[in-house]
Amino acid sequence: MSECNELELKPINDLLELSFFIPAYQRGYRWSKRQVIELLNDVYEFCLNKNKTEQDFYCLQPVVVKARGEQWELVDGQQRLTTILIILGYFNSRFAEDFQKQLYSIEYETRPESKEYIAKLDVSQKDKNIDFHYIFESYNEIRNWFKDKINRINDIESVFLNDVKVIWYQINETENVTEVFTRLNMGKIPLVNAELVKALFLKSSNFAQDVDDSKSKKPIQDLQQLKISQEWDAIEKRLQDNAFWYFISNDPITTNRIEFVLDLASRELDSEGILDTDKLKIFLTFNRLLSNRSDKDKPVDIACEWLKIKQCFMTLDEWYNDRALFHLIGYLVSQKVSIAHIFDLHQEAFTKYDFRQSLLKLVFSKTFGGREIAALSQEWLEDRLNEFTYESGAHRLRPILLLFNVASLLANPATNARFQFDKYKLDSWDIEHIRSVASDMPNSKDKQKAWLENVVAYISGDEAPEAEESDTDLHNDELFIKREATELLQVANFDNDQFEGLYDKVRAYYDPDGNEDVDNSIGNLTLLDNRTNRSYQNAVFPIKRARIIALDKKATFVPLCTKNVFLKYYSKQVDKMLYWEARDSKDHQRAMVEMLLGFFHGVGDHLKEFGDE
Repeated sequence: MSECNELELKPINDLLELSFFIPAYQRGYRWSKRQVIELLNDVYEFCLNKNKTEQDFYCLQPVVVKARGEQWELVDGQQRLTTILIILGYFNSRFAEDFQKQLYSIEYETRPESKEYIAKLDVSQKDKNIDFHYIFESYNEIRNWFKDKINRINDIESVFLNDVKVIWYQINETENVTEVFTRLNMGKIPLVNAELVKALFLKSSNFAQDVDDSKSKKPIQDLQQLKISQEWDAIEKRLQDNAFWYFISNDPITTNRIEFVLDLASRELDSEGILDTDKLKIFLTFNRLLSNRSDKDKPVDIACEWLKIKQCFMTLDEWYNDRALFHLIGYLVSQKVSIAHIFDLHQEAFTKYDFRQSLLKLVFSKTFGGREIAALSQEWLEDRLNEFTYESGAHRLRPILLLFNVASLLANPATNARFQFDKYKLDSWDIEHIRSVASDMPNSKDKQKAWLENVVAYISGDEAPEAEESDTDLHNDELFIKREATELLQVANFDNDQFEGLYDKVRAYYDPDGNEDVDNSIGNLTLLDNRTNRSYQNAVFPIKRARIIALDKKATFVPLCTKNVFLKYYSKQVDKMLYWEARDSKDHQRAMVEMLLGFFHGVGDHLKEFGDE
């Protein structure tokens, strides 16, 4: 929408002398009984609120209009204004015509009779066309709703006229109304908080000065509007970068992300009386700030108020560019800690070091179920990790494994590598056994076939196993497995017993110690994206390893520690690259302890990373 679009709040009383025009591109009135009752109940609840002040009001969704001679073309909001008009008509029906209030009118380009029908609401004509039907049904529902509220009808009428307000959004005369209507109804420019607050800041009346700049001859008003508009767009563009957005948010929205920053900035503003549940709370808060000044003659300092919003964004941008803060805050946000809470910690901290330490304490608490960081020691951490098993559940395991990745990246200040929170959040991640559980044999034919196809693909693929010097006989066994698996996949009647025998052969070849007790320790667990996990579920170690290597070759996001596990970087002995044994699990878990201990204690390289201010 144009930067010069005007926006204000208008009580229904201010609309009574207006005339609206509904162009042909819009459908007829179609509100359901439920929608009518919801509106009446909401306004009635507001009416009964004994704590409301003179400044409080009930806010309707935006009404988008464009000047059309002496009328207003109603681009969006037809359904709401038609329903309000029917309610006002019910109030008038109690009085003789000479004592009825003047009401606004709505003229329909393709349905001119509707204007007169709304005024008369003749039951005998209600089935003449579909529009009359919906109009009368709404009127009838309104009459029934008021039957047990007759003693409050004057109060309710007063609320409707004086305390129910519409967001009046007047678009510029140069706007193409058909395009605006289409974009609004396709959701491309939804009039949500962000769009409405932008219109507030760019209102022409906010820029009272009209003094020419001696050099550019351009009105100061236009320059200020242009500056705010350009900075607004720059912030929105920055927030469209998923790497930045998913650092501060877990919400997969794609439009109006600047509302996130507006919400932060509005925390310091007066919002008393505005319900937290109100979808337009951010707009209403800024509207109160910019419209309700004690000194009505003093112009609103738009530049100062806009600077406060910019400062909120600049703080987020500063955190993003600080590698340590990026990982600490990114991790906390992934654990559903709000940016608002992090802002509070930032304001309470005396120094940057204090801020980082408070973040570290919060990371510890979120990771270990509310524990205080003072409890940390190597023995304590080893005991805690020993308690984590596959049965602990993903909600407890995922934070540990994610933090292991974050700490590993921060352990080396010489690299600029960062954890890709956007990739992590846009994918779904499972907790998977590194060495799969032998007893979890696929039980359906489709899963059994998929399992065999993975085996054949692995043996045939480019990622050939690293054979030991005397393992030529084993290679022949591998070719035999491939041949038998291929034959089984090609038979018309898939034999479950034959699959079970081949399954045991594959496990014996690739996992010779598979008869050991199931290893459910955290040392045998890692993060795998669910696509990889589902397609390779219960695959033997070398097949999973080949898959991870293939993904890494294509620069597909694989968490650092997941890749390290399958390359056996944590193992003290690497004489058997294609096997994952109990000792490998222990080495992996020991590496977690060492990494997390260093991370929380801030020793060695961590001290350089976090600073000693």
